[in-house]
Amino acid sequence: MAEKEIREKIIRYQVLENQAKSLIERRNFLLTKIMEMDSTLDSLEEVVKSKGDEIFLPLGSGVNVRGGLNKTDKVLVELGADIALECTTEKTKEILNKRKNAIENGLQRLERDIVDMGNELSILEPEIRKLMGRSKSSSDLEAG
Repeated sequence: MAEKEIREKIIRYQVLENQAKSLIERRNFLLTKIMEMDSTLDSLEEVVKSKGDEIFLPLGSGVNVRGGLNKTDKVLVELGADIALECTTEKTKEILNKRKNAIENGLQRLERDIVDMGNELSILEPEIRKLMGRSKSSSDLEAG
């Protein structure tokens, strides 16, 4: 009976550990998305401030090019499913902030789940050790 219980707890521990790793990866992805949105909001603010003056336009990988913007009052915002909408910069900020808030709320739920799994893992580990110790003691008694 004890060996079956040990196996079940070990399997439960491994499943929880894998789920926790997956949640941590998801959390890191969401944190990256939040930083990306903050950067986009900052860039949008710079575009608004430039009023068509020369600015540095990021190409990616830390490379920028000098450029000018003819119209800074409207931008295209991707909504998903290959659909984009032309919006004012203020409406764009509103959309980005709503997206960011939704991600932050999801992140909070995710972090609670990670803590809960960590708590369950910290309970399971000593239980497994205790059961394995008992199992070893029983085996030693039977052998002796």
